[in-house]
Amino acid sequence: MTFLADAQQAIKDAGGRMTEQRRLIVELLAQTTEQFDAERLYLTAREQNDGVSLATVYRTLNILEAHGLIAPHYVSRDHERKYYELSNHDEYYHFTCRNCRKVIPFRSDRIQALKAALEQDLGIEVMHACVCFGDDSPA
Repeated sequence: MTFLADAQQAIKDAGGRMTEQRRLIVELLAQTTEQFDAERLYLTAREQNDGVSLATVYRTLNILEAHGLIAPHYVSRDHERKYYELSNHDEYYHFTCRNCRKVIPFRSDRIQALKAALEQDLGIEVMHACVCFGDDSPA
């Protein structure tokens, strides 16, 4: 199935309807190749349809996240803003420099191995990992 078909089914399963606004949101998601947040998605959608509300964007993102079609990421230490990407991307993490605030995306087999070990040791399924590294060096 395509992302659009999967998203439509997820929305239906959640008791929602595939409105014109939701279709636009899902189509924009299907076209993106980078991370996005709800506000950026909202502004992009509003350029094409001024009937799109921020609440509809958030509700749609919540449904798609709950059905595993998009994956959340946080790029700040305080987790102040949730970013998303389509779930068909390999999982990666972010290192944020406390001095210059630069965000550096990275992948790590070590984190994947840790997730696998946690699943085995605890008898759970790890759906998402959020790893924060920091230092106490003066800025």
